[in-house]
Order: sequence, then structure tokens, then C-alpha cells
Amino acid sequence: MIRRPWDVFCEQVLFLEGSTRTAALLRILIVLLLWTRFAGNVLPFRDTSPDGLLLSASFFTSTFLLLIGLGSRISAAWAGLTMLAMVFYFGPLEREGWTHHHTTILALGTALLPFTPCGHSYSMDRWLAIGRAERNGTPIPPERAPLWGMRLVGFHVSVVYLSTAFDKTNLAFLSGARLEQSLMQVFWSSDTIDLPGWSALMMMAAVITVVLEYVLPFALWVPRWQPVTFLAGFVLHALIYLMLPVATFSMTMWALYLGYTDADQVHRIIDRLSGATDSTV
Repeated sequence: MIRRPWDVFCEQVLFLEGSTRTAALLRILIVLLLWTRFAGNVLPFRDTSPDGLLLSASFFTSTFLLLIGLGSRISAAWAGLTMLAMVFYFGPLEREGWTHHHTTILALGTALLPFTPCGHSYSMDRWLAIGRAERNGTPIPPERAPLWGMRLVGFHVSVVYLSTAFDKTNLAFLSGARLEQSLMQVFWSSDTIDLPGWSALMMMAAVITVVLEYVLPFALWVPRWQPVTFLAGFVLHALIYLMLPVATFSMTMWALYLGYTDADQVHRIIDRLSGATDSTV
């Protein structure tokens, strides 16, 4: 029997529950990416104006609390607001590099963390909850919670793919010209590459890229296809990282793929790797 789309949406998005470990892993990865991309730019001595010092304090305090998972959702909201301010307010005023679409994707990913149960695992919040349960003689709370926020993360990735695919659906990109220009800016001079089949190779790479960016936003949601689609996405972003100056973009997209995963399956894999015999899932 074919299930109604609304029933599937309720089951897989609105009322989805599962292990909180994927949300916790995303929390940690995002903080590491934020520090990699922004920490050197917001050190206190970089800008000693009141706004600069306030931004520095907000960035480092919120992201540190988020990393250790103390008051995780409040810390996530604080860090998310800080990142949105950096990208959409401070960026246009004085830091043009912060307004790049790669940094915007990371900022929006951070802003989605408060909607996830990112502090229920691998966090000080979890440590304190276990301590309270032990003192009160009550069961240790399971690592389970609603996961609709993680589905927002997956939706965020799908929107990124579709928007970039629409942007590339033109003759300039599909002919390989834009891709060739980008590679020349990174590796060569402005001279045309005089290699047999080079233009055909650029055209093929451009078409494959656009096809993937149209397919992945939908195919990544299908669990039985994920071994193939995840591999395709990982290879795509590895090549983008190796060939173009995209900074943290590739790793950001890999981390955000956690929004598509089966959280309980990830929980079981971690238990198996750690030798645990009694899973809470």
C-alpha cells in the first residue's frame, strides 16, 4: 500500500525521535569549523573598538560553551545569533570575506543548532544529568529526543544544492568556461590551457557537477540510496576542496550531511566501535 506523503512527513520529520548523538557530533564539528574559519579574525587585538571587543567576547564565549555542551541550546542560540551578526551586519560593513556564501552556509548551520537536541550527548549537560540521576536514584536519561531540528539541517543542505544548481544552469557554466576560468585563477595564468581534450573535460566536469547538484537534494533523503549518494557527495566536495579555494566549505557540507542520517544507526555504530554491549537505543 502506498503511504500518503503527509504520513511519511509526520513520521520522518515532525514526530521523528531517535538518538541524540548525531546532533552532538554536529555541535562539536560546527564549533571546530567556526574556530578554523573565524577565530583568527576576531581575536581581541584585531579590533579594539567596543564593537570589536564585544564581538570577540561573544564569539569565543558562546562557541566554547557550545563545544563543551554547557547550556547547549542557549549556547547554540547565542553562537547562532553571533554568527548571523558577523555575516549579515559586520560583514557588509567591514569584513567582506565574511559575506561569502560559504560563510553564510556555516552561519545558518550554526543558527539551526538550537532546534536540535545537541546537548543530550557528549556534553556537560549530559554529565550533569547523569549526576542528578545517580544522586536521586532515578534511571539515567536515555540519549533520545525529537529530531525534527536535524531534518532542518538536511533541508538546509538541499536548498544549498538546488540554489547552486540553478545558478550553474546556463551556457557559461555548462560549456565548462566558468570552471576553466576558476581553475586558471588558482593554478595557472590567464592563458588558455592548450591540452588535447581539455575543453571537453571541463564541459564534462561542469555537466556532472550540475546533475549531481540537482539529484543530491532529493536522493540524499532516501535511506537505501545513501551509501551511494553520500559517497558521491563526499567525492564531489573533496574535488571542490582540492581544485578551488573554498576554505571550510567542503567540511561544512560533510558535517551537515548528519541531518540526513539515521540517528539510531549512527548510535549503534558508535556503540559497536566503542565495544558497548548495552545500547540505550
